[in-house]
Amino acid sequence: MTADAPQLKSVRARGSWRGHMTTDVSIRDFSFHIDEPEPVGGTNSAPTPMEFIAGALNGCITVVVETVAAELDIHLDGIETASHAHMDVRGFRGTADVSPHYTDYALSIEIRTDATAEQRGELVRQSEKRCPAINLVRDAGVPLTIDWRYEPSTNGAS
Repeated sequence: MTADAPQLKSVRARGSWRGHMTTDVSIRDFSFHIDEPEPVGGTNSAPTPMEFIAGALNGCITVVVETVAAELDIHLDGIETASHAHMDVRGFRGTADVSPHYTDYALSIEIRTDATAEQRGELVRQSEKRCPAINLVRDAGVPLTIDWRYEPSTNGAS
């Protein structure tokens, strides 16, 4: 297999409707519940599908940062992420001709490390390029802002 040949990974999920805007989802050996708030007909027993997407983006960038940092020999003491996005619900409701997905997305990433400025720049460049979830949001045309913040390591290791 050559380096430029596609190396495809399958991702599978199964969903089972439980009524009242709820779905049980199974992925590999894991399962979770998706719901909607009561005002839209759900039972408010779990995050919404779009909240799971925001959480998945947080998890995805964290995995990518950890992977890239290891490759660059950057010691990490912590990674914290926060997402804040907006949606025009008229798209979902069918009351306006607007996209039902996010209209904007802000991601904050705080990393505790003693990496040099040069190392931090390379970490940002590679992480943003290699994160599947960030690129999915960008490729959907959603305006995305990413605020990278650094705090010094708490144990002095680098």
